[in-house]
Order: sequence, then structure tokens, then C-alpha cells
Amino acid sequence: MHPWIENVTLRPPATSVTVLPPDPATTVVWRMTRAGESDVLVAGPRTTAAYHATKDLPVCVRLRIRPGRVLPLLGAAADELVDRTVPLGDLIGPTATTLAERLVSSKDEPEQAVEVLGDFLLGQLPRRLPDRLELVGQAVAELASPCAVGETARRLGVSERYLRRVFREAVGVSPKQFARITRVRTVIAQARRSWSDVAAYAGYTDQSHLIADFRSLMRVTPTAYATGRVPLSTC
Repeated sequence: MHPWIENVTLRPPATSVTVLPPDPATTVVWRMTRAGESDVLVAGPRTTAAYHATKDLPVCVRLRIRPGRVLPLLGAAADELVDRTVPLGDLIGPTATTLAERLVSSKDEPEQAVEVLGDFLLGQLPRRLPDRLELVGQAVAELASPCAVGETARRLGVSERYLRRVFREAVGVSPKQFARITRVRTVIAQARRSWSDVAAYAGYTDQSHLIADFRSLMRVTPTAYATGRVPLSTC
């Protein structure tokens, strides 16, 4: 699944607060309640952070689809899913209900659930993959470096306007927004270092640039986030 699934989370978070940073990727989530209710959801790209009290779920398996690979797997353009969470059945039809029922038998074996979910998603792939799949994949890699949008377009031999259009459809956000989100996620991963060091490492012009961008996307300052002072959603 490596070319399609970037990473997998097998269990619900062990903390009382679930932190969902902005994310340019779409995630397929299988969850089951203690009452035995099972469903499969699709969480689209997230443009700002979300914070909510962790739900009491015995099972919550998440497969994060590589940015730009949503359309072949789910039959929906990523820009239709931005900041939305929808049942998988809304995208692929009633077979999603059968999948949710099959997954119940894997409730004690999350690794098996990952295999079942992965095989199901790969089974949705069309015989002919989109022509722009490789182009978008290369753009994702370039912009995660980071690299300017115009420079990325030149390296890939396309116009900046064309890159913006196909990138937004395939990934869900614009190339510039993708780069911003990726930088903030880098900051989170490097949070134990000094902010000035992190700013340089993540590609910000300076520490002030980091703080402003972080606050815009994470809804809190870097210091507040690092100390757990986050705004809980009432939803």
C-alpha cells in the first residue's frame, strides 16, 4: 500500500484531548463504539486545526492517503472534501456498509483491519490511472521541501496556473496552502527545539513569520500549543 497510503494509526489517542492539526491529506477512518456500531468515514483535507475531547472508542483505525491520490481510490476530487467528514458510502455506494460489517470481526486485531481496509481501497482503483497523477506526486514532493510554487512549476515543465488548477483538484488545497500546512506540521514535529531553530529548519523567513503562520492555522500560538492550552470544540 506504500504508494497510496502514507501512514496508519491503529488505536484511538490515549490523551483526553484529540488534536487534529491542519492536514493536506485525506484520511479513511474505521471506528467502532462500545455498543458494537461500526462505520467507515472519510475525513478530507483540513485547513485549520481542530481540538475536541477524545471519544470513548475501543477501535479507531486511520489510513492517511497520500496527498494527490484521493480521486483514484475514492472516486471523488479532493477539493470536494476539504474540511468535511463524510461516510465512505456517500462516495462509493452501499459496498461501504458491507465493509463496515466485515471490519467488526477485526476489532481485536487492528493490523488485520488495516489489511482489509487497504485491500478494499486498492480494489477501487480504475484500470487507467489519471494522467496527472505523477505530476501531482512530484509537485507534492517539491512543495514539501519547501520550494516556491513558481519554481516547482518550472521544474515540472508546466505553467503555474495549470499546476494550481490540477493540484487543487487532486490534493484539495492550493500549492501555496499545501506548503503552509506542511511547514506548520514540521514545526509540530520539531517542537522540542528552539523556535528560532525550528523556523530556519521549516523554511520560515524568521521566528515572527513562524508564529504568525502557526497561529493562523493552529488557532493558538506555538507556546500555548506546546503547553497544552488549546481551544476545545463544543461539538
